[in-house]
Amino acid sequence: MENLVARIEKVAEKILQVIFEDSPPKVANSVEMIGGHERGTVCSVYKHCSDKTSGQCANSLNYDVIRMVMRGNRYSHCLCLHLCGGSSEFQVYSKKGWLSFFPEKGALVITAGDQTQMLSDGQYKHVIGRPIFKGEKEDCISMAFLCSPPNNKSNFQDSGERTISLGLQVLLAMIFTLVCHVESQIGDETMVK
Repeated sequence: MENLVARIEKVAEKILQVIFEDSPPKVANSVEMIGGHERGTVCSVYKHCSDKTSGQCANSLNYDVIRMVMRGNRYSHCLCLHLCGGSSEFQVYSKKGWLSFFPEKGALVITAGDQTQMLSDGQYKHVIGRPIFKGEKEDCISMAFLCSPPNNKSNFQDSGERTISLGLQVLLAMIFTLVCHVESQIGDETMVK
């Protein structure tokens, strides 16, 4: 997992270099200022329900769009790199609307975050992307990595928040997935009796 994260961070770093290559000095200084606001890479694991009539899962996309419009993403970031193997469609939501496309199998989908929008003076827009799994009989899982430039300042004041390592995040996600699977199996057995 750490190898995957290192590769994802290298891709994000190269993309950020291209985006801010010809930026004015003001923006270059801002990159250093923003770096570390959200330290490191955050891994998000999403569960996509196969039963689209379920109230909890059917409203998750609506909730994400409303959350973005109202207050943005929970984690400030420059780029979000989505691993969504097997998705039949990918939808991108912004404050102006949404669009969908069909990524190639094994594609890495990259969306711009709030920090990129601010640093580019609005040239790049903050969006939320979600893979859509249609026709799946079982629940699916996708991963997204929210990346920000590293903080180069040595005098950074710790905000008192604890950082959970990526390996521990993945372990917790696997445990959570296993618990949800066991819970759904118990629920199915209870319904049969």
